[in-house]
Parts: sequence; C-alpha cells; structure tokens
Amino acid sequence: MRTVAIPLILALASACQRSRGSESEESLVQAAVLDSLFVRDSTRQLVVGDSSVSGGSHFVDEDYASALRVLGQLPDGVQADFEGKRGTRRRVDSLRTRVPMERFVAADRDSLPRFGSPSSYWQAFYHRFPGSSGVIHLSRVGFSRDGAWALMLVEYGCGGLCGGTIYVLLSHQSGRWRVVRTAQPRIA
Repeated sequence: MRTVAIPLILALASACQRSRGSESEESLVQAAVLDSLFVRDSTRQLVVGDSSVSGGSHFVDEDYASALRVLGQLPDGVQADFEGKRGTRRRVDSLRTRVPMERFVAADRDSLPRFGSPSSYWQAFYHRFPGSSGVIHLSRVGFSRDGAWALMLVEYGCGGLCGGTIYVLLSHQSGRWRVVRTAQPRIA
C-alpha cells in the first residue's frame, strides 16, 4: 500500500503545481509567449516590463471584442478568468526564456529621453538594450476551468510606429504551453 501512495502523492503535488492560475503557471505561460512571439535568430535579450499590464489603462473595448471574434470559441472559463484578472497588476519576475530576459524598471524608463523625437528615445533604448526586440509588456493570464488553456495580452513597442497589441490563446500540450491562436486587432 505504501508504494502506491508515494506515486499518488507525487502526481497530486504535480497537479497542484500546475493548478489553475497559480503564479508559477502564469510565469510558464508568459515565458512560452515570449519565446514563441519575440525570440528570433537576431534576438540576444528580451526586455520586459517589470509589472503586468493593467487592463484599466491598456484595454480598448473594441480591440478586445475584435480579438475575441478572431480567437473564436474559447475553452470553458478562460475568458471569465482573464477578465477577472485583467485589471490587476502583478510583478513580472525573471522568466525562463530561450534568451536572457531583462526587466524594464523605472530607472530604465527614467534614463531614456522623454522629450524630443521618438527616434531619440528608441536610439537610446537600443543603445541600452542591444539585440532586443523592443520593450514588451505582459498581462496577467486567464486560465480555463480545467487549467489546460490560457489567454493573455501582450503589448510591445519597437520604435516610432512599430508596436502593437496581441491577444494570445495557448494550450498545455505534451508538458508545455504552446501558442494556438493569436489576434492582433490593432497595430500602432
């Protein structure tokens, strides 16, 4: 009986580790999105905002509605969980990505030129963060009821008129998170 109990306890611990909406599971989803959408051959580092995007200041209802149409039918509970979290902020710590990740903190923002042309800002940014793909801001992650699906928002800026918003739907397959569909309702 004792030999059966140990594997069962380990399986339950693993399931709890990947429980719906846990902080560690959010980090795994965020890392998967960064690796899938922003790591290219020339990318030497990722620059990520130090806290999650807050829905109140970043969501435009028409964009969100448009993204939902593009994403199609969502798994049970994922939209409600995402909408429940989208207005909250959480610190984004280092994520395990294929290339090194740097957090874009207040000191970084303050060190870049705030006045003048956008090109002077982005020149200074890329001088400070060479080999990056710009600055990336991640939202909190909404999970389906069964914990096998995730929905999140990514906002990114890469210079002048380069940037945008992407809604990302992921599924947990073969032990890892994979991007299934994206919706990019507007590009700035």
